[in-house]
Amino acid sequence: MSSIHNDPSSNGTTFDGVTVTVDLIAGDCVIHSQRPGPCRDIPYRKRFNSIDEIQGAYQVQFGLGVTDPVAANVARALKFAATQLMAQRKGDKRG
Repeated sequence: MSSIHNDPSSNGTTFDGVTVTVDLIAGDCVIHSQRPGPCRDIPYRKRFNSIDEIQGAYQVQFGLGVTDPVAANVARALKFAATQLMAQRKGDKRG
């Protein structure tokens, strides 16, 4: 079983180095980014399983984004994912 999260370069939306993949069927998203490490950047991947989790993480990343440009990009990616999932939810209720 393949997931769209396995290929973020083809299935994701990028916000200045931070890529988000949104699975509308599963109702989740994965953030793919790089974090500074001691010798080089370290790949970072985090899954959010619901809109509530995404919104909570968005609030934290938005606050950190004042001083951390990576956090600001993660916040933008999370906002995009939440918007996509809420639009899908509204579409499901109509049909």
